[in-house]
Amino acid sequence: MKYDKDLYIDSGFYGDDDTDIVNYQEKIVKCRKPHTCMGCENIISPGEQALRETGFTDGDPVSSYTCLKCIEEWLEESGQVDVDEEFC
Repeated sequence: MKYDKDLYIDSGFYGDDDTDIVNYQEKIVKCRKPHTCMGCENIISPGEQALRETGFTDGDPVSSYTCLKCIEEWLEESGQVDVDEEFC
């Protein structure tokens, strides 16, 4: 994890329009089985950390996973963190 845990959760990666999702939650999890990243569509392997989004839409449970690399790229591109030009 490249940045503080709270930056990943409050990144705005999923947008601010969570009005259709009831009991919406985001948290960093360690995956126990493979999941497809909602950002890049690569496989997140067991043992890797990911941002997990959960809640209910129309009474049905919803869940999605995003790899930390996608969140880090979003944080950098959106200007939420300073990127050291020397290491790019």
